Amino acid sequence: MPHLTQKQIRPFIITFFILSICIVLWILPTLGVSAEDTGWQEEPALHYTALGDSIPNGYCAESTSELISYPSLIAEDLQTLNQTRTELAQYTKNGLTTAKLNETFLTQPEVQEALADADIITLTIGANDLMNEFKKVSREILDSQTKYRTADEALLALQEGISSNPLLLVDVVSAITGWDYDSFEEQWILAVETIHHFRKSDSQMVVTTIYNPVENAELPDTLNVVVKNLIAKMNGIIYGHSEDYNYQVVDLLNSDIAGHTQADGLHPDQQGQELIRNLIEAELNLQIVHIKEAVDDSQTKEAELAKERIAAEKKAARLREERLRQKRLFRICMLAGSLLLIILIITGIRRKKSEGNTNISDLL
Repeated sequence: MPHLTQKQIRPFIITFFILSICIVLWILPTLGVSAEDTGWQEEPALHYTALGDSIPNGYCAESTSELISYPSLIAEDLQTLNQTRTELAQYTKNGLTTAKLNETFLTQPEVQEALADADIITLTIGANDLMNEFKKVSREILDSQTKYRTADEALLALQEGISSNPLLLVDVVSAITGWDYDSFEEQWILAVETIHHFRKSDSQMVVTTIYNPVENAELPDTLNVVVKNLIAKMNGIIYGHSEDYNYQVVDLLNSDIAGHTQADGLHPDQQGQELIRNLIEAELNLQIVHIKEAVDDSQTKEAELAKERIAAEKKAARLREERLRQKRLFRICMLAGSLLLIILIITGIRRKKSEGNTNISDLL
């Protein structure tokens, strides 16, 4: 047999390699391995787009090593409940304001495409609009050139400044009260209008209200009242446009989120993230894909447990709303009763004066 050179052998090797690939590609479909055998339906995939600031971004304070953000938790539940691959498109950033959301994210074709594909959209924004005002006020009132990295640094500076000079409180309250929150409404409308323009007609959208970021801070009562009023006005804007742009609102202000924050007192800890997840899921129909048959008992059990948890949270949310309504009614009744008592006392005083007797103790 004649000796073959390397050059003569090379065509045979290449031919063998090509034939091997063809055989593998021909046999592979007959092996019966499909997405259903793995326990997940590959098509259609679910799409979830999350937008917002450091809260959905899963910000970790210095003493917190790791967090699972609420968008990741919701995406896991979507996949478990629907037994379908879920794609999470997350456009979140620490320190993001409503204006920056419009400028940096919602103008990007990539984000617009993600909104167009989304079955579910969540939005958490607005707290930094308020906290940035605190930074600005702190610099102006304290006549400081310090560029505060975080809002809690600005709050601490304000606390120390007011402690050393209580008269500064008047200036702080005046400055914060004069904040033009109408600009927030303009940016909010622009954001939800842009999202509404690109989203599918059958997509679900949930937004969260702003909770009090300084609730855990030791601020003077007068300043706390001013902050609460501002937050109430901002949340009123969020609620006020919900019907126009077809989104559901989750109330974080009256939730227990303030009791589940990290060491900075501002950002949610893991329990806080899970609380937001539960509140958002209570407003969603998470069973998007109809599952024809269960392919794995363990996955079926996971789905059932998730359904039970979500149903329980929906029931709890309804009970919370009912308690809030009762509290508001009680406060209205107390206020009405107090006003009526004051009117009766004033009327009695006038009557007594007309009779020449001003002994108020007789009226009580």
